[in-house]
Amino acid sequence: MMRRALWIALCALWAGPLHAAHPYITDDTGTQGSGNWQLELMAERDRNARTADAGSGAVHEVRKLTLINPVLTYGVLDSLDVAFGLSHLRQRTTGDGTVTQAAEGSGDSTLELKWRFFERNGLSLGLKPGLSLPTGDEERGLGSGRLSWGVNFILTQEAGPWTFLANVAYTRARYELPADAEANRAHLWRVSAGLGYALRDDLQLVGEAGVRTNGAKDDPFLPGRNAQFAMLGLIYSLSDKMDFDFGVRKRLNRAELDTAVLLGATFRW
Repeated sequence: MMRRALWIALCALWAGPLHAAHPYITDDTGTQGSGNWQLELMAERDRNARTADAGSGAVHEVRKLTLINPVLTYGVLDSLDVAFGLSHLRQRTTGDGTVTQAAEGSGDSTLELKWRFFERNGLSLGLKPGLSLPTGDEERGLGSGRLSWGVNFILTQEAGPWTFLANVAYTRARYELPADAEANRAHLWRVSAGLGYALRDDLQLVGEAGVRTNGAKDDPFLPGRNAQFAMLGLIYSLSDKMDFDFGVRKRLNRAELDTAVLLGATFRW
């Protein structure tokens, strides 16, 4: 059970990889500008409720994960950011009403760069390499126990009130415990696209859809290799220095978690 719970705990951290403008998973090419800072405070509540036969008869399993994820970003150059993220996880799994796994604590951290290398006529391209640092306790299912890395190719197109985003992302996941390495995939891909529409100057409607590798190799409660998802949300800008966001992500097939509720606040200075 711990091996399956590890995928739930890490899926949000590896979704980017590693982070995007909340509530998107799909990232944009926007940077902070030289000498500027940004703090993102993000929260996610995931739930997965399924009935499946794990080898000893049908079981109704409910998995819940709460993720708190602050990320601090600094603009090194106008087109280059560096970001450091922490995570706090709380997860709980029940089978037919009985608690089978529960853990709470610090998860793995992230360190990333974002480089916008092309910009013309509203079209921009960027690269975002990053590391997942093994700061979580792998024995309790809160981390992988080893350094992992990833890279994300980013496209952004802006046209009036519309913003279009597209990502192709790869993560090389590494595990300290042999049981984790056996139960989870090492090569994780994501292809996703997002669309934003400015309803007014301070309010944006956002949505996205994508497919990503199911990190669990053989989980009867999350069957399939490729997980498909969609998200709908809002971003409210109190000022050019402060944003608040809300979103709901839903599964499009059974390899994805049922529901994720997303909340966030962003501060710039």
